[in-house]
Amino acid sequence: MHTDRRTNSTPRFASGGLLAALRRLDRYSPQELSRVSQDYAFRAALAEECRSLTARGYEDGDHEARAQVHAALAFIHDHDYSAVAVEEVDREFQPVLRDVAALLEGAVLDHELSRIAKGAVTGYPDSGSAYVRWLKAMVSDHPAGWHPLYQEHLPESGEWEDLRLLTQETSLDPRFDDILALMRWAGRGGEKLEIAANYWDEMGNGNPAMVHTSLFDQALEAVGADAAYVRDTLMPEAIVSGNISACLALSRRHYYKAVGYFGVTEYLAPRRFRRVVDAWRRHDLDEVGIVYHDLHIGVDTGHAAGWFKNVVGPLVSGDPRTGREIALGAMIRFNTSQDYLDALLARMRCRPRRDVAAIAVS
Repeated sequence: MHTDRRTNSTPRFASGGLLAALRRLDRYSPQELSRVSQDYAFRAALAEECRSLTARGYEDGDHEARAQVHAALAFIHDHDYSAVAVEEVDREFQPVLRDVAALLEGAVLDHELSRIAKGAVTGYPDSGSAYVRWLKAMVSDHPAGWHPLYQEHLPESGEWEDLRLLTQETSLDPRFDDILALMRWAGRGGEKLEIAANYWDEMGNGNPAMVHTSLFDQALEAVGADAAYVRDTLMPEAIVSGNISACLALSRRHYYKAVGYFGVTEYLAPRRFRRVVDAWRRHDLDEVGIVYHDLHIGVDTGHAAGWFKNVVGPLVSGDPRTGREIALGAMIRFNTSQDYLDALLARMRCRPRRDVAAIAVS
């Protein structure tokens, strides 16, 4: 029986909502945070605010409430994936953040799982090699596998500003090395070694100039995508993708879903990035800015092959039950990627066309 969570919401969080409450807590002293962590009445009220917000967003279809869910999650994930400042070493914020994250992430993933047809993740082979072929066929069958943004728009009519809009990828690419590091905790044997090799590539194989996050920053700089531009243009669909990527890697119980999710990410990257590189060079932009994408055409081809052979295949052969979880993760990636690319392509197509000179001085 459905309970209307809105009737139980507390006025304690009325001022600015959940995100504002988290930001206020983030300014608390170590002593204040310790008191809050031990105030279970407060934490219960905070949990009820989360339930009310997710009910409005995902049961009632309130898009603003859903946006607030993801804004709060993005705030939490920024904490989770950021280095701690030395003056914050005594501030224990995690108990409260984990309370909130568990409720919000649960609602988000339940929604994504509800979008997947049962038949899409059943009837798969129980041998690793056959499963890999089955999973690759899923890529070919899903619209996100060959999205028109990459297959048609960029090659045929993509402009300089369209490449700038692709900085939406800041929701995933800059923290992919940390995601791989987190996934290594749950992996074993050969799968752990494969993820480690992938991580070492992200680290530029020990060359600081070739660390992938640094190369991505060069791409942003080359198209004039500073922090303000990224903040002002970031779409809700990109934030959703970033939050799901973050939460799948952070929780060990989602490891098998993460294997499918990021395996598909690696598999799709080369074909997509090739289109980006072609469009970049067609507009004769600075080559230093395309090193990141150009490098990943070859690197991710190898990563995808290794991921399927040394991670996906052995997991399914070892325990066929993991095949369903891996397929669920892959489908979540397909669906959220399609949402994001559909929205991004719509923005590209409706954007007023300007010449390169005008853009360069804007």
